[in-house]
Amino acid sequence: MKKSASFRIIIKAAAWLLFIVYLLYMAELLFFVSFRHAARMADHNFIPFRTIRMYIVYYRYFQFDIWFSNLFGNVLFFMPLGFFLPCLFAKLRRGWLVILISLCASGGAEILQWNFQVGGFDVDDILLNTLGGICGYWLFARVRKTWSKIKIEIWR
Repeated sequence: MKKSASFRIIIKAAAWLLFIVYLLYMAELLFFVSFRHAARMADHNFIPFRTIRMYIVYYRYFQFDIWFSNLFGNVLFFMPLGFFLPCLFAKLRRGWLVILISLCASGGAEILQWNFQVGGFDVDDILLNTLGGICGYWLFARVRKTWSKIKIEIWR
């Protein structure tokens, strides 16, 4: 077996392992950590950009960790999804597919949280999570382009 083929196998195995760990962590945060802080009906937001605007305009009234996790945490939380999907599945290397899957995964998670009352539904979380999927895909595309320039072909 060539060096590049064995290198590709190691990278793919590591990517699968990291992706599975990420999915388990995602499930833990979305459905089990939130369970301890069950949402009230008042915690729901169906108006786009309402929560985002609130955190930007009234930033000084929030503790930094709450402010950061609500604005940037949601983006960072879905970046691995946008990175690993095209990395592991050749058919998902089109940006629009990653955007659609990120949107559906985030929307599905919000609906499940709302339905099982383990978190509040917030349309802004869907927007920020989808942005995270887009950023993850962008990172994948940059890494793939850089590695192809230095003649390392992992993704075929």
